[in-house]
Amino acid sequence: MTARRRATAIDGLSRDHHAFMENDMLTMTQVRTLVRELSATKVLSVYLDTRVTDPAMRDAWRPALNTALRGAGATLSDDDRGEFALAAAHLENAMLPESGSWGAPGWMALATANGVHFADELPTRTPTMAIWRDGPVIAPYLRVLKQHHPVIVAIVDSRSATLYRYAWGRLDALSDMRVSVDALDTGVPPRVDSRGTSYSAPRSSTGTERAARRRITAFRRLSTVLADRLAELARDGSWILIGGTPAWSRFAGAALPAHLAARTHISATLGLTATEDEIATAAKHAGSALRATRGTALLDTMLEVAGAEGRAVRGVPATQRALRTSAVDLLVLSPAFLFTEADEAESSVHAALQQGARVEVLSGEAAEQLDRAAGGIAGKLRFALDPEPPPAA
Repeated sequence: MTARRRATAIDGLSRDHHAFMENDMLTMTQVRTLVRELSATKVLSVYLDTRVTDPAMRDAWRPALNTALRGAGATLSDDDRGEFALAAAHLENAMLPESGSWGAPGWMALATANGVHFADELPTRTPTMAIWRDGPVIAPYLRVLKQHHPVIVAIVDSRSATLYRYAWGRLDALSDMRVSVDALDTGVPPRVDSRGTSYSAPRSSTGTERAARRRITAFRRLSTVLADRLAELARDGSWILIGGTPAWSRFAGAALPAHLAARTHISATLGLTATEDEIATAAKHAGSALRATRGTALLDTMLEVAGAEGRAVRGVPATQRALRTSAVDLLVLSPAFLFTEADEAESSVHAALQQGARVEVLSGEAAEQLDRAAGGIAGKLRFALDPEPPPAA
């Protein structure tokens, strides 16, 4: 999916804000800046479900949007109604891409009376909504950002590693990395035990043994360069998927820095002959699985370890109190909470971002656990809070 954003910069906003217009998606740092700079400004936030399953219904989004806009403007004062109309007019100019049809299942925009601050196609569906309020409605966008980190894929054999990046449903080939070895090819890779430790294959002849050693030595050089390259590509938090010849892919995974272990999946089924469609599917599933595993571990640590130290809160009242005292370092929410408690979720997200906290929307089992254990919202704290005094008698 290639974003087809139409957006304009607005006078008076920071240089960082102007930089937003050149990126495919906002980073969390840019979201934080956007929220801070528009917090006291009336913003028309629009999210659209633009998925088309029937060509005859490809314009069905427009009546749905018009209904949402009428609802947002129905109870406004005269002053607000004028600003709202200007924002809606700016929004219309940013609406469709040049092709005349949507290239993604979702779309969002943030507009004020002065113009459009941000507009972008989204790689996932989103309910159609239009909201006019102080500051942007950003919580639905965070559901998209949870998939922001790409999956870096390495298809490995004894001589080379072919690299790809998968993001937003699209697979892009990156540079190949190759190490030459002697022409003699024994077909004997190193064996790797269950702990990832390599050891030489059984000796069959002096020539075979020397060739195997040369291949292992060459691959060690490759795996060192590959590990550095993967660490560089994944420095923004991306996931890593390694496939190819099973023994060599495990060897390559073992060479990665320790801090990447929790973000790496070694596939036993993604082979050298995999098509790009198969690689993309494997990358999508690996990213989902790694996100779910990380989310569960994160939540367990928050609720058990940090909670035991008084450095975590759960549920709306406790989280609200922590946000009021600027104690929150990490706010986590579930998709269900974003949907059923939209106003509370939005105000919590704004408060967290304005105090420099990280915000994550969990998914899968981690989200279900958060709903069960904390009502869908919890926070990791920078410092333990003093006990709340009992109510006056």
